[in-house]
Amino acid sequence: MGIISTFQEIMPIATDLIKAKLEQSRKAINVQAQQLSNSVQKADNDPKSIFFDPYSIVEQFGYKDRPSSITYATLWNIFCKLPIVQAIVFLRMNQVAAFATPQQDKFSLGFRVVLKDKDKNTTKQEQKFISQMNNVLLNTGVTNNPRGRDSFKTFLKKLVFDTLIYDQMCFEIVPNRKGLPAEWYATDAATIRIADNGNVFNDEDKTKEIRYVQVYDGVVINEYTQYEMVFGIRHPNTNIRLQGYGVSELELLVSTITSLLHGHHYNEKFFTQGSSAKGILNFTGATNSKQLAEFKRHWYNLLSSVDNAWKTPITNAEKIEWINMQQTHRDMEFSAWMDFLIKEASAVYATDPAEINFNYGNTGQSRALVESSSAEKIIESKERGLRPLLNDIGELIAIHIVEPINSDFTFEFMGLDAETKDAVATRNQKRVQTYITVNELRAEEDRPPLPDGQGDIILNQVYIQSKQQAQAMQQQQEGGDQNENGMTQDGDEEGGNGEQDIRSLLSKYSEDGLVDQNEKDEKVKKSLVLDVVL
Repeated sequence: MGIISTFQEIMPIATDLIKAKLEQSRKAINVQAQQLSNSVQKADNDPKSIFFDPYSIVEQFGYKDRPSSITYATLWNIFCKLPIVQAIVFLRMNQVAAFATPQQDKFSLGFRVVLKDKDKNTTKQEQKFISQMNNVLLNTGVTNNPRGRDSFKTFLKKLVFDTLIYDQMCFEIVPNRKGLPAEWYATDAATIRIADNGNVFNDEDKTKEIRYVQVYDGVVINEYTQYEMVFGIRHPNTNIRLQGYGVSELELLVSTITSLLHGHHYNEKFFTQGSSAKGILNFTGATNSKQLAEFKRHWYNLLSSVDNAWKTPITNAEKIEWINMQQTHRDMEFSAWMDFLIKEASAVYATDPAEINFNYGNTGQSRALVESSSAEKIIESKERGLRPLLNDIGELIAIHIVEPINSDFTFEFMGLDAETKDAVATRNQKRVQTYITVNELRAEEDRPPLPDGQGDIILNQVYIQSKQQAQAMQQQQEGGDQNENGMTQDGDEEGGNGEQDIRSLLSKYSEDGLVDQNEKDEKVKKSLVLDVVL
């Protein structure tokens, strides 16, 4: 009864303590939840700054136009007339097109739809979604007739073409009944403008607000929300007078392109409007002017060059003096000037001239002892120009196509960092000879370990020799202990066989190379006798 009464007295106290502890935990959880909620709350007010020029005069037709004297048509004409720009644009188009298929292995180029959580293993259901998403991307949408649509390669090429000329990547997204992306079409970037909605900044919560328009001959023909049109630029800036548009490489290269065009025209006119005579036909003595005019006309009709250039002067004088007023092209360093312009254009496009077959080397510099090869220069050029371009395109595809369908996944271009199989084999060979075992390397390649611990070793000669020596010393020590125990037992039982045991031990030691039997070291013999006696 005493125990029961004591228990009844303790129970209310324990209950109160438990309730107090639970209340304390609940309050702590509420505080943490409140702190988390406060940290991710939306802003209460709009930003005070302005992001577009409120007094711009290029917004009179319902859209913000590019505030530049270089129009879309001018940029297109520059591309059509300048082979250097054409070579760079087509180069990047073909390089990006190489990533238009799903990556087959870690050594190949391609794209991948991957989980955002890199540490999570994909389930069978997630792998099925990845496979379906790859097919949708390859067909640029959900369709049963992919032959009637642009392929993913064509889609990427169109985006690259527009962004390298206009610094705009525009494609329309057509949603399904659920509002998710179902199809997407590359759109002529020269016809897409930012809409004038009267705001000084873009509020992402106004999902139905018109954000972009399509213009044809100055007239708005289509309107798009932020979910219907993707408007990507590679060179963003904070200049409010640019109205949210980017700046293309062609706009930055106006002076360089003008000089290149003048250089081309100068050489073209050399064949059509050449004025420097290759020779002079002179009639000495008195000549009838009428006959001379008839001869000139007949001569020009027979021997006129292309486009009537390089006419031969015909004169009638006792003496003709030639005064040279023009230097040669080499004296003017014309070739070096053209090379400089090509390098300048390639630099702005983040392209090495070697990629477009202009191998200059270190022009004007002494040759280095170790000079980079053309292959290394091309790899460095891809790091400067191709990688940022792929990142920009991949980000647009991830944000506007893949993530709206499944927010756990994202889109990446893969393979630019991939090593060749020979390079990986060489690297693994060095690793397995320094700090990694064979089985650890096999585990990285998803291969089973070698049986009986054969792979638990580093393939280094010094490491193997030291391990063998350690094993030999251990075996030798174990063998010596066994012989010592055997000699002690024999000495105790037989009593008079100590000398025989000493001979056998001496013989064994001589076989191991520790004692030369011919020398018969007396000190060793005495020590062994003492061991047996003791």
